[in-house]
Amino acid sequence: MILRWRIKCFYGFALLVTASLSGCSCTDKHYGGANKSPAARTAIKSWRRKAQEQLLNRLQPYPENLLTPPQIIEKRGYPVEIHEVTTDDGYILDLHRIPAKSSSGPKQVVFLQHGVAESSATWLVNPSSRSLPLLLADQSYDVWLGNVRGNRYSRRHVTLNPKKADFWKFSWDEIGNYDLPAIINYILKETGQPKMSYIGHSLGCATFFIAMLKHPELNDKIDTMVALAPVSSFAHFTSPIFRLLAPLGKTLEKFFRLIGTWGWLDGEGFGEIFFRAVCGYTYKQAKFCRDLIIFVTGPNPNNLDPAIALLAISNVFRGTSVPVIAQFAQNFQAGDVFQAYDYGKIGNEKRYGSKKPMEYNLKKVTAPVYVFSAGKDRIVSPLDVDWLETQLGNLKGSIRIPYYDHIDFIWGTDVKEIVYDQVMALLPPP
Repeated sequence: MILRWRIKCFYGFALLVTASLSGCSCTDKHYGGANKSPAARTAIKSWRRKAQEQLLNRLQPYPENLLTPPQIIEKRGYPVEIHEVTTDDGYILDLHRIPAKSSSGPKQVVFLQHGVAESSATWLVNPSSRSLPLLLADQSYDVWLGNVRGNRYSRRHVTLNPKKADFWKFSWDEIGNYDLPAIINYILKETGQPKMSYIGHSLGCATFFIAMLKHPELNDKIDTMVALAPVSSFAHFTSPIFRLLAPLGKTLEKFFRLIGTWGWLDGEGFGEIFFRAVCGYTYKQAKFCRDLIIFVTGPNPNNLDPAIALLAISNVFRGTSVPVIAQFAQNFQAGDVFQAYDYGKIGNEKRYGSKKPMEYNLKKVTAPVYVFSAGKDRIVSPLDVDWLETQLGNLKGSIRIPYYDHIDFIWGTDVKEIVYDQVMALLPPP
């Protein structure tokens, strides 16, 4: 608050100075202004220009950064419902539903699943005109947004305490084995529909594949699966910071366990204040944060509006577990495979009956899958997508957008025309 007050005071003072300087010519001849030295006039012009630049550089406040996903949906004029789902192992998950606008009978269900450390809010970062759930709602689809265990909206359990380590002992495998089956079955029961469409981004695709393999009966409940930048094998990712840290995965995981940290990557509290201070006041700050995002995800800066950078970077930090992050490093080290969590030789023997982690056989995913990938994706590289497409049991189509990066599929300025119009054409009619 103090920082915001100071900035507002500065802008107010700059505005008064600019206004007074712009009107001073009429008094110059009476008060000796005409006799000012060239250096003084140059200094005044420079001061005026800098003040105007500061005013123009000011970023408009983005109040949605402080709202929950249901509040954002409601603010944008759509109906919203909050549903709770309890998994077989006791985690309580929040689902956010945008009911179909038309009430003429049951509507086609479309479920959207976010990526790692994100939440349902990630689909709402973009304005309504290019936000996939709202575009679907405009077409009278029955839209459901998922939140998996550990994120800000699914951090509850029937017995476990999120402040204790036991709550956070989960990886991709538990999300796929427990969360998604519970969500899919709940939605179909609630809507009375026999099937639904599934749209996943990044890790939201990997966990889908695990769910289909752990629970083969679910394949028949999915009429269309759209995979946006799908995670599977992680052998060829090129993000510099992740490649630097990946070989240290086991060491870092042991360190976090030693200091008692199992859950992380939630910007709530201090993190939100920090992001606002770093990204939220000027366009120069916003561009810096945009460049930070694309440094990690892929080089396509012109497709991410700096005005949404604060909301975007905040939504990368909604919480997950240390094992979820560690599994990325494990899959990188494993090469061209899609494997379960590695518990070490002794732990693997107990869990999988072998010294190595279980490898998932993607040939057994029989739900129809359409893949959208990016040519400049540093997280899910084209080589890893190529490998995935050779493994899937029922690949129906694949589209690669050469200039796209990892987050263009959710936050890109042209995502409606380039991706979402094609995605909606693949879905059964509402």
